[in-house]
Amino acid sequence: MTHAFSRQRVAGAHFARLPLRAAIIAVSLLTSVAQVQAQVQTQPGGVDAQRNSYQVAAGTLANALTDFAAQAGVTVQFKPSLTEGRQSPGLRGEYSVTEGFARLLQGSGLSIEQHGSRVYVLSAAGTDAALLAPLTITGQHAVHLPSAAAGSIVATTSAAGTKTGTPLIRTPQAVNVVTREELQQHGANNVSQALQYTPGLVSQYGNADVRHDWFTVRGFTPGRYLDGLRLPFGVLGYAQPKIASYGLERVEVFKGPASVLYGQNAPGGMINMVSKRPSVAPVREVYAEYGSYDAQQVGFDLGGALTDSGNLLYRLVGQLGESDSRVDYLNEERQFIAPSLTWLIGDDTQLTLLAQYQNIDSDGGGAQPALPAVGTLYGGSPYGKLDADTFIGEPGFDRFSNEQMMAGWEFEHQLNEVWQLRQNLRASRVDTYTQRVQAYSMISPTVLARYAWAFPEDSTTFTVDNQAIARFATGSAEHTLLIGADYQHEDATYDEHFQGTSVSPIDLSTLEYSGDAVKPPLTTRREQDRYQAGLYLQEELQLAGWTFNLGGRYDLAKADSKTTDVLAGTSSTVDQDDEAFTGRFGLVYEFANGIAPYASYSQSFAPTAGVGADGNALKPTEGEQYELGVRYQPASGSSLWTLSVYDLTQQNVLTRDLLTNVRSQTGEVRVRGMELEGKMALRRGLDASVSYALTDSEITRDGNPTVEGNEQPFVPNKQGSAWLNYVVQSSALRGLGLGGGVRYIGKSYGEVANNFESPSVTLFDAVLSYDVGALSQSLEGAQLSLSANNIMNKEYVSYCISSTGCFYDGGRVVTAQVKYNW
Repeated sequence: MTHAFSRQRVAGAHFARLPLRAAIIAVSLLTSVAQVQAQVQTQPGGVDAQRNSYQVAAGTLANALTDFAAQAGVTVQFKPSLTEGRQSPGLRGEYSVTEGFARLLQGSGLSIEQHGSRVYVLSAAGTDAALLAPLTITGQHAVHLPSAAAGSIVATTSAAGTKTGTPLIRTPQAVNVVTREELQQHGANNVSQALQYTPGLVSQYGNADVRHDWFTVRGFTPGRYLDGLRLPFGVLGYAQPKIASYGLERVEVFKGPASVLYGQNAPGGMINMVSKRPSVAPVREVYAEYGSYDAQQVGFDLGGALTDSGNLLYRLVGQLGESDSRVDYLNEERQFIAPSLTWLIGDDTQLTLLAQYQNIDSDGGGAQPALPAVGTLYGGSPYGKLDADTFIGEPGFDRFSNEQMMAGWEFEHQLNEVWQLRQNLRASRVDTYTQRVQAYSMISPTVLARYAWAFPEDSTTFTVDNQAIARFATGSAEHTLLIGADYQHEDATYDEHFQGTSVSPIDLSTLEYSGDAVKPPLTTRREQDRYQAGLYLQEELQLAGWTFNLGGRYDLAKADSKTTDVLAGTSSTVDQDDEAFTGRFGLVYEFANGIAPYASYSQSFAPTAGVGADGNALKPTEGEQYELGVRYQPASGSSLWTLSVYDLTQQNVLTRDLLTNVRSQTGEVRVRGMELEGKMALRRGLDASVSYALTDSEITRDGNPTVEGNEQPFVPNKQGSAWLNYVVQSSALRGLGLGGGVRYIGKSYGEVANNFESPSVTLFDAVLSYDVGALSQSLEGAQLSLSANNIMNKEYVSYCISSTGCFYDGGRVVTAQVKYNW
């Protein structure tokens, strides 16, 4: 198990110096770049003079090129349309970089040209290799963070799984990747929609929540990351940023414990969202759309080179939109802008600046209201069925706002043929304000007692991750060594305004609003400073078809919490210091036929806020997972299949004794399951995906014996999905696209007592698109699409967390879009 320790404040207060230590680490890494660069001499002949052993499977040309570039430690650039529908024979043996590319391109009619010491640009024969559309970039500069267009719904690498860009087929844990191409095919307008076809993951309140994205992965709430860095959370989770899916290149779900690379996390996994980044050649896209509930949105995506030499690149992504909703009195307005700039300082050094700003305003409180179980989940109510448009708040009182801003950079420098240095850094600020009237309890057969509640929360975070990567060989063994040091700090404040049932009750048979809601006085303030500093090491060794992954990490985590009872004028503080060592071991064997079985063991830890009955700080929860799986990447086409089985346990779970009500950390939760995912680019214009998850969750120990044996909340016992998309390639219908999917979500519970079971549901989605450029070359770049989520408008309760806490899903959403690229 994880080795974790928890203690109260210790002498010396070493954490007070953690920000300074983090700054020293960061400055030291950057300074060492200049020092070592002055000492390292480029080897005669450059990278192409060396001959190395490579193993690249036959298959799609795009996959072969990206895999070869990753092994060779170079950058290859190409627009996806060049490789679409093309195959490569692969290669095995010793080659120089140029010889290897020539072998992979054999018979393709394409050529490749070297630009600088490590950059290779693909082009059609007889064209200028410098004139590129949006790039797919792999190799030294981007293989660790696959951020450009994948060219299909099939991703071959992951930014999250190893931090080194290891191909998914050699990664010893399940990783699901939703590419930009898949987002577009599904017509996904938010992250919840983007992940609807991902096995083992559920959106807890559907995709209708304007405020936040709430997920469960393998039974637990996952950590949320953007570009490999943890996002703000706040004290109670209300200061989480809402990430705009239009600003993303892909979304990755890393299953199972991830603490060995990222520190404190729940054992179910993490979600990493990857931002759009600058590209070498122009990206020019504008769109407008109109949809259900008077939804109106416009957006743009612009990028390219700022200088003739191409050493300064930019990207500017923006959105402006507004919409009503299925719920009465609930609407939203949203503004989003994300500028980024890449400076290619030389062949071996680059700096990318990333920033974004988003503002959300929502009358109606930002989310669908919690409704009584009787009248939604259950029938037999004297007031009849409560429809999904029911609003039990107060018009003009309920509102929500979120203002979020982030800025940071990604720095990379290749010291020599072996070592590379990276630094990822971001500062964030999130301010949210929520004011709502919510259900309290039924006080008569038709009358619902309500309360007014306001809870603003803000968060300021700073995160930095420093990495040194060595790629080298010892005999026939190839090594990728990762050494990292990261630091996180979050300063958050939560204010609660509450004064009992101060709002008049509402009769559910008439839904007449009282208009007497006023903002309650401030009653409680919670302030929290959280720190984490970690050192980690990972070795990936490839030998004769085997890939071994061994990693370890040591973390120091600190939380200073202060709770003030404003009315009483009293306060209490809890200072908590935790430390933990977590590890991971995995192995993969890759057969020549594309089958790659794997096995892994991984650990996690997550601090638990508060004190126990003895007055001492609570211990971190500890998690461990055993996983067996197999991937299949056939040589005949661009596809990737993953089948995994796992056994996951979390210990030190906080519980309360049924008789004494005393809190203790004697709880334990176990989740076992099987997951299957297949993504297939079957032929030109034809894509398909399938997924299935079978999950068995159980609360194995609890202070309340009546809870033991129950299922974890928000964990369907079964999930399944399938999607098929086809774009006609010839005939009079050329350019017409048809897509459709089906999703099955099994029964589940919304609370640990398992009193409220949401039944299973089957949903259907569809997309119709047309490439107007097929009509005339003068219209090239124009596209029309019509997407429908939950096309049958199935009305169902996604979850009930209490007798007055049931939530409908978002219902049918139809969106028409016109887009133009030039």
